[in-house]
Amino acid sequence: MRLIFTFFIFSLLSGCNSNRESKVTHEKALKYEGPIIDMHIHSAENEEFTIDTLGFCLPITSIIQHFDPKDDYLEIWNNKLHDPECDDPIWSPSSYENFIERLTYQLDKHNITAVTSGPPLAVENMYNRIGDRIIKSCQFRIGRDNITTDSLRILVNKNGFRVLGEISNQYEGIAPSDPRMEPYYAVAEELDIPIAIHLGSGLPGHFYFEPGLTPRLSNPLELEPIIRKFPKLRISIMHYGEPYIDELISMMVNYPQLYADIGGMQVFYPREYFYEYHLKKMVSAGLGKRIMFGTDMIIWPEIIDRAVKVIDEAPFLSMKQKDDIFYNNAARFLRLEEKKK
Repeated sequence: MRLIFTFFIFSLLSGCNSNRESKVTHEKALKYEGPIIDMHIHSAENEEFTIDTLGFCLPITSIIQHFDPKDDYLEIWNNKLHDPECDDPIWSPSSYENFIERLTYQLDKHNITAVTSGPPLAVENMYNRIGDRIIKSCQFRIGRDNITTDSLRILVNKNGFRVLGEISNQYEGIAPSDPRMEPYYAVAEELDIPIAIHLGSGLPGHFYFEPGLTPRLSNPLELEPIIRKFPKLRISIMHYGEPYIDELISMMVNYPQLYADIGGMQVFYPREYFYEYHLKKMVSAGLGKRIMFGTDMIIWPEIIDRAVKVIDEAPFLSMKQKDDIFYNNAARFLRLEEKKK
């Protein structure tokens, strides 16, 4: 009798497990169809577009796979964009009007609301053309952007800017904790607006574009002095500080107010690498409630489509995890309404 009972229980549990695994497998095969918040796109201006369009290959690490320093890197880079070596490059628009048209199509297609970073006037122009699919964000870099703390207050209180970022001081070799940034952090904390700070790789060979960029300053540990001095400040780590995944996990565990923005890294690296060594590791560490979707779209709107697919097709993400990454986590971070459960 005990043998029969044991077999019955084993069969019952096996059936439950099988049904549960079947449900999870089915759920992961479903296409995400909910709203998306893109935490990371850029504004553009008329002069950025010419009839001479540029082709962008994905993943970005494939554009230049080797380089001999006897050659001119910038010349090679430009040649790769004018004559891309992949079968399906994304071509830049030939005009600002075409850029707005293509970007609007992508935002509507994927039901995206996008945090849009750039010079205030350029962001305002895009907002006036695209409307509420744009959340205004003010870019900032020491020595480049002529924005005082008083003008930041005006942008927030009168012009509807809701984020300070992308803060891109890393490109000048300036650490996040540089004392010159403290007045801006203080204003952001006082006005209760989040900051979005660049920590991560630039383009391949970015040293040749902006020699001040140093990968060392990508380390999320660089944020610790800021958090301790401004504990009420909401911080989004753009590009999640790649490739410092273990340091990111440590910081996010110790400082649960930190959020991480994927920031286009899903199309920067080959998909298999991004899945196994970046996204899966962050999710497995229990950080799935603070990972936010982002594309880092600059002047190639169709990157959005490719970036959405990488997350939607991740074989290890449940639909609930996709809900969180695509929308809920950013909505919570930005103090917007989360999706109905």
